[in-house]
Amino acid sequence: MKIFGINFNPSPSEKKPITIAICDFKKSQGLSVSKIESLCSLKEFDTFLKQKGPWFAGVDFPLGQPNLFLKKMNLPDKWNSYIKDINRWKLEGFEKKIKQFKTKIPAGSKEPLRLTDTMAGAESPLKQNQKQMVQKFYEGANCLLKSGVSIIPCNQKNNNRVVLETFPDLVAQRFAVHHLGSGTKNIDAENLHKEIIKGLETPEFEQDFKFKVFLDDVLKLKCVEESNGSILTAILISTQVAWAYSLGKPNYGMPDIQHPIIQTEGWIVDPSLINGLAKPKNRFGSELAEFIQKGGLDSKRSFNLMGHIQRLSNIGRALSGERNLNALLETIVNEARNLTLADGGTLYILEDNLLHFKIVQNKSLNISMGGMTGVDITFPPLEMKESNVSAYVAIKNISVNIPDVYNYKPFDFTGPKKFDKKTGYRTKSMLVVPLTNHEDEVIGVLQLLNARDVNNKKKVIPFSPDFESLVESLASQAAVAVSNNSLINELKTVQQTLIGARDRAEDASRAKSNFLANMSHELRTPMNAIIGYSEMLLEDAEEEGLDDFQSDLDKIRSSGKHLLGLINEILDLSKIEAGKMEIFLESFDINKLINEVEATIHPLAEKKSNKLIIDCPKNAGFMEADETRVKQMLHNLLSNACKFTENGSVTLKVTRATHEGVDWIIFDVIDTGMGIPKDSLKNLFLEFSQVDNSSTRKFGGTGLGLAISRRFCLMMGGDITVKSVDGEGSTFSIEMPVKVVPKATLRRRASDRT
Repeated sequence: MKIFGINFNPSPSEKKPITIAICDFKKSQGLSVSKIESLCSLKEFDTFLKQKGPWFAGVDFPLGQPNLFLKKMNLPDKWNSYIKDINRWKLEGFEKKIKQFKTKIPAGSKEPLRLTDTMAGAESPLKQNQKQMVQKFYEGANCLLKSGVSIIPCNQKNNNRVVLETFPDLVAQRFAVHHLGSGTKNIDAENLHKEIIKGLETPEFEQDFKFKVFLDDVLKLKCVEESNGSILTAILISTQVAWAYSLGKPNYGMPDIQHPIIQTEGWIVDPSLINGLAKPKNRFGSELAEFIQKGGLDSKRSFNLMGHIQRLSNIGRALSGERNLNALLETIVNEARNLTLADGGTLYILEDNLLHFKIVQNKSLNISMGGMTGVDITFPPLEMKESNVSAYVAIKNISVNIPDVYNYKPFDFTGPKKFDKKTGYRTKSMLVVPLTNHEDEVIGVLQLLNARDVNNKKKVIPFSPDFESLVESLASQAAVAVSNNSLINELKTVQQTLIGARDRAEDASRAKSNFLANMSHELRTPMNAIIGYSEMLLEDAEEEGLDDFQSDLDKIRSSGKHLLGLINEILDLSKIEAGKMEIFLESFDINKLINEVEATIHPLAEKKSNKLIIDCPKNAGFMEADETRVKQMLHNLLSNACKFTENGSVTLKVTRATHEGVDWIIFDVIDTGMGIPKDSLKNLFLEFSQVDNSSTRKFGGTGLGLAISRRFCLMMGGDITVKSVDGEGSTFSIEMPVKVVPKATLRRRASDRT
């Protein structure tokens, strides 16, 4: 039999063709890959599908869509009918319909899965991601429908050209950790491909698939070297098709090709979905495989369980998206009752070692309490006593399934009996299941009452063991959803608290900065007057020869200027913190700026017997920045260098550099002074920070100069960095763009809260 493994690419081209492994298969001899073919257009693919049979082909895209999607979008159940309807929408319309569908399911819910996806751990056909799943389905299914081939199980025909759905990752996962073509970083594709090829030749593969695969050395080498794994994927597809063909009629390796769900949604062919050998991502898949294995492929029980497990999977996806706790709890009880046909349900949450009633429902008595739609619950919480069945389940973390509470002695059912006497109700069967989160902690209990017979809703029956297992699975999902919901709500509360604290702190900081700014102005005005009058008195003293007064007046003037400098620093800092500091950009000559700075700093260097060295090119050019602030930064760094250096040298080095197409200017201030201890470097640019207390006393200063200078530099798109060796000296570097780009600084307000 001819076997084709079709690795389908949507809108194929020479760069991304459809890759097909063409194979010959005989049960007695195995699967031999004869050649690899590439198709570069959908027209070529249409032609390929029309070639004369007999042949069996496998495709790696989903053949059908989830039942839930079809129902919500009012599409027919029959495969060829809904494929035609989707084709009339066109691809863009189909994608819009998927987005529209997502608005009809709970916010945050993931795309629903088909039954076979649940089994295989595959993604939903509705997932719009980089794998182009939606486009692959749209184009591929339409090509198959037009070709007239027999599509099993969706559109079976009396035709010897047969197409099946495959999922090659299931084969790859048997031998390798990573998926083919996953695009994951740091994955050695060659070694990954080697692992899979070796796996195809192992006894384990032969035992699972019941045949051998034969690849020649040239083909093996191509598979290893091809980075995207297209050829190897096509070969893996052919192995799944050959396996299905080898099993033959009536079901070709599927549970039942006549089952309505399977005919509508499609089915992935692989031994693992029957034998339970795979390790699917979804644990319901492995449970279902076990059920099918025990119950037989054609058993009615297996198919009932299939439907329930598919529903459970979709319920879990819906629960994960629900953010309202009351709605979440109500959904849990509703779905558990619907799943088991239970007449009543109660959900407790464990808090402060008590079981608190959250949801109470009874259909026969028309009782609905708690949640989003029920009346308020007034019952007191249950104490944690083992005589109470719900408390016992919470304490022991085990489920209890009771056929008839009136004939069950281990627990005290006085409460239900009193309730029955008062209401005329008869409590009979009861299933009590713990809600256990991902840390195996019991956070609540789900209690279901009186399961109904599916054929006779008035008849109360015990909860079957199958339902017990399914409700336990639902309870586990529900517990995780409740825990996540609580965590998210706690995080939101904390976030709002932090936002409020942040805004209050910023308001206080702005108030402080405004106060300092105003006070600095108030202080600076009289200080300027003191300095001015002291200078006038000095001139008068010189003219009249009053030498005894000159020394004192000179001290007044110098002290006033020092105090004015401190006030100016505080004013600058308060302006920056209040967001009122403005940068005035202008073009200026760098050499002229350096000469002015040198003239200012030279007396400070001589005062400590330091040599001032200027290392600047004669034609340093121009820069566009705030000249006053650049000069202030250089003055701060150079004056600090002179202050902390004695009988040494202070160097100002100017260089230019280009980084990623941007011109930068670097000012290095290098001294041979006392240096800075390593543990003091991290706090150096903090406001009011000093190297240490002893240097503060010896050298003075507010500790604002470096902090303000760095703020200025950052405002102009640059930064100040430092390198220092204790006892040897320091180098402070100002790095700025030659042309500063103005940018708006947005201030956060208390009204910005989210």
